[in-house]
Amino acid sequence: MAEFHDVFARAVKSGDASTLAAFTEGEPATKFKVYRNNVVKGAADTLGDAYPAIKRLVGEQFFQGMARAFWAAHPPSGRTLTLYGDGFADFIEMFEPARPLVYLADVARIERAWLEAHHSPDATPLKLADVKGLTPDELSTMAPGLHPSVRTLASDCPAFSIWRTNREDETVRKISLDAGGEIALVHRPHMEVRYRRLSPAEALFISRIGAGQNFAAASNAVADSFPGVEPAPLFIALLKQGIFMGKET
Repeated sequence: MAEFHDVFARAVKSGDASTLAAFTEGEPATKFKVYRNNVVKGAADTLGDAYPAIKRLVGEQFFQGMARAFWAAHPPSGRTLTLYGDGFADFIEMFEPARPLVYLADVARIERAWLEAHHSPDATPLKLADVKGLTPDELSTMAPGLHPSVRTLASDCPAFSIWRTNREDETVRKISLDAGGEIALVHRPHMEVRYRRLSPAEALFISRIGAGQNFAAASNAVADSFPGVEPAPLFIALLKQGIFMGKET
């Protein structure tokens, strides 16, 4: 039985039903073709659900072709398709027909961040009430790390704005590529996924906390790199948004 499963899996990937002849009676090709088409379509539809902005940007026909090409190179390995598509953005970046759409791969990375945040483990974020009673020294030496849902993505183009209008708006807004790069924040501190643009200073603070540094070190990094930015209000704003990992209960 294990041998059959291995042969069958290889046949589904390759599309060659001849290897199944030793395990079946009659001609398996017709039924196998129907089965394989259903498998591929299921994976492509799953990608379409996970990457709705990408599908809207390129259209149904283009997306189906790209999704099927991705499936051929990266067939699902798990029992479910819930998180299928890891690596889709990198695939898009190398997919020749999509090369003219220079923003597409980064938009896909934001889509993936949304999916991962949605399925991230539930965890309590650090709250303002958790730090109100701390002395300045106690607060500055805290290194809570990031909430497990937090994802940040920097792009050289306005990928976040492109993603957002294609995700949210009934009529897609025109986004000029001349608008420059953006940094996206995607996270789920409670029940719903939240997202917004980050300033470079905010992104730096978050990256330092994510790297294990304490609040003092992250604040000093912001002050050194962005002399016009006051770290304290920035920290409070991020704290209120549930960016940092809360205390274990």
